[in-house]
Amino acid sequence: MVYIFLLSLALISCEKEITVDMPTPENKIVVEAAIEEGQYAWAFISRTAAYFAPVDSAIIMNMIVKNAVVVVTDGIENDTLHLSLDPYTFPYLKYVGSKIIGQAGKQYWITITVDEKTYHAKTTIPHAVSLDSLKFKPDNNQDTLGFIWLYLKDPDTLGNYYRAFTKVLGKDSVFLHPYPSVSDDRFFNGQKAEYQLYRGRNPLEDNNYNPQGLDSAGVARWYFRTGETVIVKITQIDNLHYRFWYSMEQQFMTDGNPFATPTSLKTNIEGGAIGVWGGYGVFIDTLKIPKYAKN
Repeated sequence: MVYIFLLSLALISCEKEITVDMPTPENKIVVEAAIEEGQYAWAFISRTAAYFAPVDSAIIMNMIVKNAVVVVTDGIENDTLHLSLDPYTFPYLKYVGSKIIGQAGKQYWITITVDEKTYHAKTTIPHAVSLDSLKFKPDNNQDTLGFIWLYLKDPDTLGNYYRAFTKVLGKDSVFLHPYPSVSDDRFFNGQKAEYQLYRGRNPLEDNNYNPQGLDSAGVARWYFRTGETVIVKITQIDNLHYRFWYSMEQQFMTDGNPFATPTSLKTNIEGGAIGVWGGYGVFIDTLKIPKYAKN
């Protein structure tokens, strides 16, 4: 789920408190919606919050919009998404379709109506690019901890955009994306490419890790381990979909860095909402990491 918080500002001096009356941030609708090849469409819909507003699970659940009318169409059939409980994601409430199953090469439109305001977006499900192979490589000075490398042949057409996910069997209930999760083919168009994958963050596991991302044994959450079986999902996305995630991840990775270049969050949602409606072309492969791995 994506949360985009509009900035509100409070200035505090080490010698004297300064109170600045700032206007209340504009309340906007936040959308994270997708349709994946072979799957029904789904959508998380919420509202923005002030940057310094307190945030906990109860507040986040209250931010979820529960009265939206969400309709997806392929130009022929309409699919009205219904609010459903999903215990494997957080937040647990999302809108899910039941009629239209995503197909590669097709376009899909979404219309979202909240409090008499309507938002629109269009996306495409590109044809997936298959992986050549997967390999586990231990990290430096590690025997049982490391990362997965994927290898593929990029099509000889400039403008291919990728997003990667992984799921460790017996550990992850859903596919997780690393940071960064997206890439384009500007530097390897038509060539063989390789890409290192970290294990992503599952918010439902946050209690198992300290603020530095380490578990009780001091192992970082982004490692894969020998003996695990990992499903790797490499997806193909269109340009607007890629631009959203690229800008989102740039903000995530530079958060709090005063020397970072400001990044404008891209969105393909029309009507004043923030977020993305994106299609995924999907290729899935499985890697069984041996108990004794070598570089």
